[in-house]
Amino acid sequence: MKKIFLIVTFALVAKTSTAQFNTQLVVIPNPPGALADWDNKTLTYLVSGGIGLTAQVIVKATIKTVDGEVVATKNLAKAPIIIAGSTNLILYVNDVMPLPIMIFNGKYKSSMDKSGKLPAGSYQLCVQLVNPTDYRIMSEEKCRIFNLASYQLPIPVMPASETILDLEKAQSVITFRWTPVTPNTGMMLTYRVTVFEILPGQTAMQALRSNQPLLAKDIVGTTQYIWQPQLGMTQCCTGDPDFDLRMKKDTTRKTINPDLEPDVLVRADTDVDAYAFIWTIQTFDSQRRPFGDGNVNGDGISEPNVFFVDRRPAAMRRSGPPARSTNLTGKKN
Repeated sequence: MKKIFLIVTFALVAKTSTAQFNTQLVVIPNPPGALADWDNKTLTYLVSGGIGLTAQVIVKATIKTVDGEVVATKNLAKAPIIIAGSTNLILYVNDVMPLPIMIFNGKYKSSMDKSGKLPAGSYQLCVQLVNPTDYRIMSEEKCRIFNLASYQLPIPVMPASETILDLEKAQSVITFRWTPVTPNTGMMLTYRVTVFEILPGQTAMQALRSNQPLLAKDIVGTTQYIWQPQLGMTQCCTGDPDFDLRMKKDTTRKTINPDLEPDVLVRADTDVDAYAFIWTIQTFDSQRRPFGDGNVNGDGISEPNVFFVDRRPAAMRRSGPPARSTNLTGKKN
């Protein structure tokens, strides 16, 4: 009997020593995608101890997937020491998981470095108190599951891919439309409409990566922009003997014509029957950071569309699309 009594006593002592504080962890189920945006409403950790109990503790925090894969751990050597006692102590996100001392692993580190976000999916945050000297457990571990939504970036809708616009209309107005980010983020987003001209001899992606934009306009909270371009677009293929002369006097494009004086600037595309453009949307969150999650590109840029402005006279347009539109996209009549 004495032996059994000692065993029970030691068990009770061990249990008391490993769980000296009671804790409660609350994490909202769908927090902001960027961990830096978590605030006091996102995470609350309540600590309370027995009467007369006071101790130095640090908060151990681990982020895992729901399958148990470790995403991030807290560097306990750099964790601040907290005095916990018999009165209720409320801790928030910067107390529990300060980002500067969270160590992310593998692909999760890459995602955080690139976008400040973890890949979309379900995670669990596990928290407990430990002793600051030997990391002895001072409370039960509490875990809560949270979900990071997967977002669809805007899709350029108008002008649609391979759309051919008439020169007369395009000279006065071009309307751009796109879909919103889905699902609804609950924040005011900014959409940047960017348009590049595709020069003769360039691919669409070369123009996107290397040319200066003709348009870069930030639109807040709406998914449409009406552009009034002033590009000096001109008609071609008229058989007008003065056509080449007009082209030589056009100074809207900074391309040197070796046949003229060294500083005379002319358009480089006098022999093409359509202007070609590529446009895209870049999305920014309410903090003006490129929007997205860890599963999409970190710059928040949507897939682009290519469209054309037909330079031919109206009578020639009825014969079919301009040759450049089929050559550039590879689409056959």
